[in-house]
Amino acid sequence: MHSPQQPEQGFTLIETMIALAIFAIGSLGILAILMNGFNINAEGNNLTGGYQIAQNALGLIRANGSNALQFNGAAISKTGNVTVPGSANTVVAQAISSTWKNMLYPPGLPSALPSASGKIMVISQQGNGMCPCAATVSISWLLNGIPETYSVQTIVGY
Repeated sequence: MHSPQQPEQGFTLIETMIALAIFAIGSLGILAILMNGFNINAEGNNLTGGYQIAQNALGLIRANGSNALQFNGAAISKTGNVTVPGSANTVVAQAISSTWKNMLYPPGLPSALPSASGKIMVISQQGNGMCPCAATVSISWLLNGIPETYSVQTIVGY
């Protein structure tokens, strides 16, 4: 004679809690991967922004050829204040003040690089105050509280 079969029962509370714990641990791993991806993406966007701004500044310097030394000492602060060297002519001063500032701090839009600053150094290679010159443009910003810098150097005015 057969004994009556017990009706099947669902999962116990303990089995359900164990399954939920395994799912939560797996989900945290996926979340960590996603957050890392967002940070890498933000860093890439900032580097691209720094590259564009630095290349734009080099274009301004190259366009002035043998007068490139007028850009030496130009800077933009983290608050958007532009410093133009005293020897810069009006065209150079306007190019730095408007173009470079608008790239870093576009009016009515969020900053291209939060907490960004930049500086230009142009040094005569022969030491005689004439070009050819070595031009260096550096853009610095904060990424998650960590200082980052993009610098580019070229020879101009030859």
